[in-house]
Amino acid sequence: MCLICDRINMIKKGVNPYFVRELATGYVVIGDNQHFYGYTLFLYKHHGDKTELFHLDSAERAKFMEEMQAWPSRFSVPSAPKR
Repeated sequence: MCLICDRINMIKKGVNPYFVRELATGYVVIGDNQHFYGYTLFLYKHHGDKTELFHLDSAERAKFMEEMQAWPSRFSVPSAPKR
C-alpha cells in the first residue's frame, strides 16, 4: 500500500492528525512537512485504483478539479499560510 492510501485509511479510522476536511471527491490534509506553514494537500478518495487524473471520467475529474481549486480560498485566510 502506498503512503497516500495509508493516509486515507487513517482518515477513515479517525486517527490521521493531519486531516482537515472531507469534500465530495477527496480529503484535505495538512502536509506532514510544513516547510511552508499552512501547506495542504487534496487527496482523491479513491486513490487506490485511480492514481492519475486521466483515470477519472470527465465528470469526476471536473468535480475533483473544482473542489481542488475552491479549497485554498476557504483555507488560506484562517490559517494565514506563509509563502
